[in-house]
Amino acid sequence: MSSSNTTNDLASAVSNVTQKTIMFTRYWCMTMFILGLIGHSLNVCIFTRPALRLNPCARYFMASAIAGYGVIFGVLPVRLLQFGYSRSLFLSSVTMCKMLTFLFSWARILPCWFIGLASIDRFLCSSPSMRLRGWSSIRVFKYLITLAIIFTGLTQMPILIFFTISSQPVICLGQPNLFQKLNGFFILIVWSLIPSLTMFIFGFLTIRHIQQSIPRVHDENIIIHHQKRTKFIDRQLIQMTLMQSILFGLTSAAGAIGGTFNILDDNSRKNALELAEQSLIGNVLSFVGLFGPCLSFYSCTLSSQLFRHELMILLHVRKQHEEDDVTDALTMQERIN
Repeated sequence: MSSSNTTNDLASAVSNVTQKTIMFTRYWCMTMFILGLIGHSLNVCIFTRPALRLNPCARYFMASAIAGYGVIFGVLPVRLLQFGYSRSLFLSSVTMCKMLTFLFSWARILPCWFIGLASIDRFLCSSPSMRLRGWSSIRVFKYLITLAIIFTGLTQMPILIFFTISSQPVICLGQPNLFQKLNGFFILIVWSLIPSLTMFIFGFLTIRHIQQSIPRVHDENIIIHHQKRTKFIDRQLIQMTLMQSILFGLTSAAGAIGGTFNILDDNSRKNALELAEQSLIGNVLSFVGLFGPCLSFYSCTLSSQLFRHELMILLHVRKQHEEDDVTDALTMQERIN
């Protein structure tokens, strides 16, 4: 009797944890989708404003926003079906298992790398060396974006080779177990460590350049209105770069750890409840990793005075157009009457 009660209590506890995982996945994915779609759309509108359109750093931010659409329209809906409604597209075939894992892993890495390239661009743009400043250009942006897309894609190629559908349990994962562990550490390096270190190192080097340029510009007494405006834009872009470096660094590290959490831990001696709790923690950390690619607008773009100003101009212009349309419609109605 006691054994039966214990079994029932364990089954009830496992069901409770599973239900928490399902509800968290549903609410998190839906919230991230709505807020992410709005945020990335506003990001694209802001970074295509005349004041920022030809700025290379703004181009990197816009590329990061566009890459974020891949997470919004690809990763979130599929993960919602998988963990929120128990309908996994990964299990439809081995080919789907390989391709979806490859594409989703590639998509979530790209925004971090683009922000890293933005940090490098700010370092080059703020350099006292004319030769280094020349590397901050739209032409270099096109080359580096292309190289980043190709390189990060190549780093994920082993997924197409080693991932398959296992039978116990039926899930899509890498085989053998050694590859799972190595791939987990590799994802941590490519997704979190390299982009984060790039953002921090070049971000602080950029600040040093700016601090060194202040007395030089003051002594030469050559500050004009256009130069002040350019430096203001640069300072705001640097501020946004640092904010995004912190955000992407912390969240991508959490996501990478979440992806390897269940792999590195020994599951052979755990009961069903412990496995369910471990799965919940791993899923929460994995979804936290998508915070940066989805919500960078609210945590980073809105932290910049320049971008808030451009957003207000954008909204004001749209409101003015709507008022003009209403006025024209009323005038036309009066003429008809």
